[in-house]
Amino acid sequence: MNSASHTQIQSTDAVRRWIGWAAVIGGIFAVVELPLYFAVPACPVDECGVDTGALMPDWLILTRTLLSFFALVSLLVFMSGVRFLIAPRAPQLEWFAVVAGTTGAAWTIVDLVAKGLEGGSAILADEWIDPTRSVPTYLLYGAITHLLLLVFNVAFGYAVLRSGALPRWVAWSSFVFAVLHVAGVPSMFLGHNSYDFYAANGWGAVATFNGISVIWLAIVGIAVLRTRRP
Repeated sequence: MNSASHTQIQSTDAVRRWIGWAAVIGGIFAVVELPLYFAVPACPVDECGVDTGALMPDWLILTRTLLSFFALVSLLVFMSGVRFLIAPRAPQLEWFAVVAGTTGAAWTIVDLVAKGLEGGSAILADEWIDPTRSVPTYLLYGAITHLLLLVFNVAFGYAVLRSGALPRWVAWSSFVFAVLHVAGVPSMFLGHNSYDFYAANGWGAVATFNGISVIWLAIVGIAVLRTRRP
């Protein structure tokens, strides 16, 4: 093996590590952030209705917003590397890798916008708010996110399954998450009471579905780190 080939292999391994760690770090930030959506102060029934939700201090909203920024930017790095994971192993599947990476990146950007609007509303408001109710970003992190992740999961799962770039369980679990996100899309018709499991901003259809998806991406990142290069 000449020095040029050795240098290229080292570069390839380094890029795979960056891609894998980006997913793992994104998942860690998301896991830390998720409980903050449920750790809200108690609110009197006469003050907190469906439209207002559970009122919370700015520091709580901005802390989880910052954590979500770190998580989503890390996952954006991972999504930009999907093509790199697939194309060297199976060039004929590069288009599927591009579709997966593009829709995955679009999801992170859409969610960044949604979280930015929520954080900005907390800064602007003079009183405590619940941005998951009072800021109408439900479709951004709800139905739109589900549709984007649906396309990502189908394209990514197919590319992994056909290329063998990652273990087969990654592909099959990706298809399972695609079905999960299909089930989340109709939640847009069921109101904006986040206490309901299956609402446009519900704790199940949004927080649980998306939270599990991000944890799965972190596990995929571990698979990238453990899988040998082609």
